[in-house]
This record gives sequence, structure tokens and C-alpha cells, in this order.
Amino acid sequence: MSPTLERLIADHRQDLVDSITKDAIRQIPSYEEAPLRQTIVRVERWLDELARSIEHNQPAILEKHLINVASERRQEGYAVDELHAIVLITERALRGLILRVIAVETEHNALLALLDAVMGAARMVLSVQYLVGAARPVK
Repeated sequence: MSPTLERLIADHRQDLVDSITKDAIRQIPSYEEAPLRQTIVRVERWLDELARSIEHNQPAILEKHLINVASERRQEGYAVDELHAIVLITERALRGLILRVIAVETEHNALLALLDAVMGAARMVLSVQYLVGAARPVK
């Protein structure tokens, strides 16, 4: 039986957190300026909610998390492109993990298709939330 995406995330969580955090700090100005511990905690929470949403087949779990994140980051002055960059960095890390760990092409293709769908949905939720938030005054 092939590992599921949420199982891969759980089994490789620390390596993913390290990799995503380092790439975020190198590639995204706001993450470079943020306290390291804050970035680590945010990446951990993002991966945990992503895995939980997939495990329970409940897109609303991830959607709620992303709506909250978008609102918080917008108030902190982050651009939506910076949040999209975190999604892209995560997608690259998970894609690389899938291709390294899953040897059977049909199995890794299925996981890659799921990853593409989830990351596309994540970008959409973040974008919509930023648009909705931009229409409201910042408190």
C-alpha cells in the first residue's frame, strides 16, 4: 500500500518544516524580516492543517486556516504574492518528496495530482480572501 499525502507530510514533517522555512527566509522579504521562531511555528501549523484537511477529506479545514492566515498576514503588511510563494515553496518540497519516496509511477502521479489540486485551491482561497479583505478597511 502506497503512503498517502498526509502520511508523507507526517513522516517527513521536520525535514519539510526545515526546508520550507529556509526557502521562505531566502526567497520572501517579509519572512526574512520575521522572527525565525514565528516562521517555524507558522510553517508547522500550515503543514499540520494541510495534512489534517487531506486526512479527513475536509477541504473546509484548510480553507478556514487559509482565510485566517490571509486576514492576519494582510493586517501585518504581507502581500498576497508572499503567501502564494509559501504555497509554491511547499508544493515544490512535497513534489520533491513524492518523487523521491514513491517509486511506482502511477502512485506518485496520483499523489502529484492531489497535490496540484490542493495547492491550486490554496492559492485561490488566499487570493479571494485578499480581495475580500482589500474591500474592507484595515482595523
